[in-house]
Amino acid sequence: MSEIHRFSLVYDIPEDRIAWDVEDTDGVATRLWLTQRLCRALLTAIFPMVQAPAAADLPAEHESTLQSWEQAAAMSEFGKVPAVTPKDSSTAGLVRQINLAPSGETTTLTFEFGDGEVRTLGVGRAELRQTLSVFYRLQAAAGWPLDLWPDWIAGETAGPAEATPARH
Repeated sequence: MSEIHRFSLVYDIPEDRIAWDVEDTDGVATRLWLTQRLCRALLTAIFPMVQAPAAADLPAEHESTLQSWEQAAAMSEFGKVPAVTPKDSSTAGLVRQINLAPSGETTTLTFEFGDGEVRTLGVGRAELRQTLSVFYRLQAAAGWPLDLWPDWIAGETAGPAEATPARH
């Protein structure tokens, strides 16, 4: 499989799951199903990864402000590419595990699903923040608990519940 160059997220009401649709450079789409439990574990792992390095030395009230500014900056490029649309013939599977590998400004997400299937996606810090905003909107729309969300992201709720983070 080629490198994933585009992805989008959508909440599926009948499945009560989030679909992470990815498309590789050959135009092949895959639908990755994420359960509520897996999403909560993923988000808990991502939150510290997007924290601004300077924020660690700030008082809590200033850290939240800095995080809000960084979130707003990331969202300024949001939704500038069309959503991924899987076909009936696209591969799909329930994700059993997501491995995160941060390296500098990029995080590699490896999705393990199906019978030994794997898809890998590299995202920058801004794309990771955009993805968090979409996850928040989708979870709110789904009626899933929002207890783990920090204040700096909960305020960033404007926009569609189904969307595509910008890719460069």
